[in-house]
Amino acid sequence: MTRSRLYVLLDSIEADMRNVLIRYVLDHSDEETALGGNYEKANLRRESEGLDESVSVVQYLDMREAYDILNRHRDSLPAELGRELRENTPSMDSLVPIRNRVMHGRPLQAGDPETAVRICRDFSTRYWSTLKVTLDHLDLDPSWEPAFEKQGRRTDRILHNLPLPEYDETGLIGRSEDCKKIATHLLRRREPMLTITGEGGIGKTATALEVAYMLVDNPESPYECILWVSLKMERLTASGVEVIVNAIRDLTGAAMKLGQIFDRDFTGGINELAEALDGVETLLVIDNLETVDGEEIVALYEKLPDSVNYLFTSRVGVGQFERRIPLGPLKEKDASSLFRQFSRSRGVDRLVRLAPNTVVEVVKRLRYSPLAVRWYVLSVESGEQPNLALQSQEALLDFCVRSVYEAMTPSTQSVLLVLFAVEKDVTFEELVILTDTTIDRLRLSIHELLNGSMVRLETDPDGPLVSRISLTEAAKSYLRRVNPPNPAAVNTILERELEFRRSAERRRNDEKARKLAPNVVRTRTGNDEPVAHILRKALSESKEGEFQKGLELVEKARSMSPDFWEVDRVQGFILSARGSVEGANSAYSSALRKAKAGDDELGGAVVAYFLAGHLARKAHEPHRAVEYARIAHEYFAVAETAQTLGSYLIWVREFTDGQNYLEWALEKAEGRIKLITLTALVDSWRRWAEYLLDHEHRAIEAAEKSHAGFSIGDQGIRSGISDMRLVDAVLESFATYIRCISTSGVDGASKDAQSLHMIKRVSTQLFTFEACRAWRYFPGYVGRLKRVTASPAVQELCDRILEYVRSAAEVDGVHDDSIRDETLQGIVLSWRGTFGFISHPRFPSGLFFPGSAIEGAVLGEGMVDPTGKAVEFIPTREAGGRMRADWVQILGNQEV
Repeated sequence: MTRSRLYVLLDSIEADMRNVLIRYVLDHSDEETALGGNYEKANLRRESEGLDESVSVVQYLDMREAYDILNRHRDSLPAELGRELRENTPSMDSLVPIRNRVMHGRPLQAGDPETAVRICRDFSTRYWSTLKVTLDHLDLDPSWEPAFEKQGRRTDRILHNLPLPEYDETGLIGRSEDCKKIATHLLRRREPMLTITGEGGIGKTATALEVAYMLVDNPESPYECILWVSLKMERLTASGVEVIVNAIRDLTGAAMKLGQIFDRDFTGGINELAEALDGVETLLVIDNLETVDGEEIVALYEKLPDSVNYLFTSRVGVGQFERRIPLGPLKEKDASSLFRQFSRSRGVDRLVRLAPNTVVEVVKRLRYSPLAVRWYVLSVESGEQPNLALQSQEALLDFCVRSVYEAMTPSTQSVLLVLFAVEKDVTFEELVILTDTTIDRLRLSIHELLNGSMVRLETDPDGPLVSRISLTEAAKSYLRRVNPPNPAAVNTILERELEFRRSAERRRNDEKARKLAPNVVRTRTGNDEPVAHILRKALSESKEGEFQKGLELVEKARSMSPDFWEVDRVQGFILSARGSVEGANSAYSSALRKAKAGDDELGGAVVAYFLAGHLARKAHEPHRAVEYARIAHEYFAVAETAQTLGSYLIWVREFTDGQNYLEWALEKAEGRIKLITLTALVDSWRRWAEYLLDHEHRAIEAAEKSHAGFSIGDQGIRSGISDMRLVDAVLESFATYIRCISTSGVDGASKDAQSLHMIKRVSTQLFTFEACRAWRYFPGYVGRLKRVTASPAVQELCDRILEYVRSAAEVDGVHDDSIRDETLQGIVLSWRGTFGFISHPRFPSGLFFPGSAIEGAVLGEGMVDPTGKAVEFIPTREAGGRMRADWVQILGNQEV
C-alpha cells in the first residue's frame, strides 16, 4: 500500500463522511447550528480561500471533526449508520493520525497501511459508497497508483522542503530511540553541527528525515526553516547500482537548490544563500556528505550565519567540530519485523511464510542492515532464488563499503587487514603488537576506521576504561567476498599473533615459576599482555647490552599504558643495569607512586623488591635497601625476599637478624633460590668473621664463624652442588679463617684440628676449587697456614697444594703437547645447546667442547643442560693450534 493509494482511500472515507453530514444533518439544520464549536474554524478556512457560502463549510472539516459531529447527531442518522459510527469510534484514535501523516506529507509508521485498510473495511454499510468503490479498485488493481501531490508544504508553521520518505511501505522501524536522541540535541542547539554516521545502507538518511519531520511538527521547535539537500549520486536496486540522474554533486549546486525554496529563480551560490538565511533560525540537513571534501564543509560553516544549525549524514563524518551520532545495525527483533513487513507490502508470500527462526538466520546473514533487508526482498521479488540472493551479496557490499575503503590511507587498510586476519575483537594495545605502524599512526587509523563505520568499539568486561575493536559485519563481508586480502599477508599476521600468544604463555609460566625474577613482567588484567610483551622485549634487549633499544621499547609501552607501574619498574631496572643511578631512582619512585595511586599492594611490593636491589648493588645505599626489602618481604614472605632482606642486613652488619632471615629462607627455598641462599649464608659467616677480626679484634670468635661458614658450604659441595659462587664463598671463608688463626696472640696449635679438616677438604677437590675466582689468592694463604701451624699433617697437605699450584703454573698459558691426552677435571662453565665451555685453571678463557664429545649423551631438545656439572675431559690441539676437548664425561648427575 503506497502513500498515493493510501491517500485516495482516506480521501474516500472523508468524502463519505461529508456527504452523510450534508444529506442527514444539514437537510434540517443550518451549518452553524449543526457544526457548533467546529463552525468558526472551518468557516475561517473557507474564507481564507476566498470562497462564499455556496461551498459547504463541511468540506473544510478535518476527519476527526467530521466524525465527532456525526456522532453528536446520531439520532438524525439511519439506525444502522448510527450503530456503525458508535462501534467504530475507538478506531478513529488510530485512523486520524494516519490520515494526518498521509495528508500532510509526514513519514508513515510501521503498520500504518494495514491499520488504515482494516479500519476502513469496518465501514461496510451502504452509506460508504465512495469508500467501497475505492476499496474495490485497490483490490482489483494492485498496480494502480493514482496521481498524488504532497500537501501542506507551505502551510506548515515551519518552512521546509523535506522530501517524501522512501520507507512508507513499512515506516521507520527500530530507530525511535535514535530519533529522540538526535531531536533532543537539535532542540537544545548546544552543538551547531551533528553528523549521523554509519556504514552504507544502515538507515542514516531515513533517520535524518524522520528527525526533520519531528521538528517540523514540534510546537517547541526553535527553527523557522528546515532545508534538505541530498548529495547522493547512486542508489542500489535489485538489479544493481544505478546512477541518480541530475544528482547534486557539490555544495555550490546544493546552495542553488536550497535557495529556491525562498525564490524559485534563485541561481546564487553559498554567499547568496548566506544572505537569504541571515537572521532566519534554520536547520540545514545535508544527506550523504562523504562525497564532499572536509574543507568545503568548513568553508560552508564559516560563511553561513550563526542562526544556522547543521544535521549531516555521512559514512565517514566531517572530522572537524561535529558531534557524531553513530548509527549501528538494527536489533534482531527490529530487523525481523522489517523483513516481515516489507515482504508483506511487496507481496512476496514465500518470504512472508518463512518460519521465525529462518527469518532470524536470514537477517543475521544480512548483517541486520535495513538496506540489505530491503535489497534481499526486492531481489527475491524480481525472481532471484532466496538462497542464491543470500550468497551473492557482492553488489550490495560493494555499494555499502567500496567508497569508504578506497578513500583510506594504506596504513589504515593495513590495520583493517589485521582485524580481518585475527577474526576477533582486540584492544588497541594488541593492535600495537600485531601491526608495524607507530602508535600515533595507529590512533589515526582507528579514528579513520571509526569515522568510516568500518569498526566498532565495545567496552571490555575486564576493564571499563578499555575498549575492544572489531570489524563491522559489512567490512568483514566486503573483505571476504568483494576484496579478499593477499593470503601471504594474512599468514604473516597470524604468525605474529601466534608468537604474541606464545610469549604471553611463557610470561605466565615464568611468573608462576619465579614471581620475582627480573624478566617476569606482571599484569593487572589480561589487557596488559601487549604491554608486558613489549616490556619483556625491552628487558631482553638490555640483557644483550642494547640499553637504548630497551629504553625505546619502554617508552612505546608507556604510550600504551602510562599509568602502569610495571613500565616505570622495567625502566628503573634497565637504567640501573646501565649504571644510571639517579635515573633509576626516579623511575622506581614513579613506579611506587603509581602502584600506590592504584591501591596495588602487589605492585608496591614488587617495585620495593627491585628498588632494594638497585639501592644495595648500584647506589651503594644498603641501609635504604633494607627498608624496601622489608616492605617486599612483609608482602610476599617467601624464601626469595627473606634471602634478599637477610643479605642486605648482613651488609649493614646486622648479622644476627640477617642470618635468621637467611636460615628461614634456606628451609623454605628450592632449586636455584636454595643455592643462592646457601651461598649468601656462607658469605654472611665470612663477613661477620671479617668484621669481628678487623673492627673488634676478636680473632678467636672470628675464626669460629669463618669455620662455620666453610663447614656449611662444604657440606653443600659434598652433596653434589658444583656452583662456582658457592665454591668461591667456601674458599674465601677458609682464607678468612687462616687470617684469623695467623693473627698475633692466637695459638695456632689450638686450631690444628679445624685446620686439618678444612685443608683436607680442599686438597681432595682441587679441580673444583682451582676453577673459582678466590683461588688466585689462595696459595698465599696456604703458605701462611703452613707457617703458623704446628701440625705435620696440615703442613704436608699445604705442601701438596703448593706443589700442585707450581706444576699448573709451569704450563699455564702455554698449552703445549705435554697436556695432550691427559685426563683433567673441571666444571662446565656454559652450555649453548650444541656446544659448551669448561672452566679449568689451565684454560682461563674456558675450553671449547662440542656436544658430541659428551660421553653417552644423546643430543636433542630433551638433553639436560650440563652447566655447573663437574666433568672429566681430555684436551687436544686442533690443526690451527687451538685447544678443545673431544672427550668429556659428566661426573655424577647432580644439578646445580
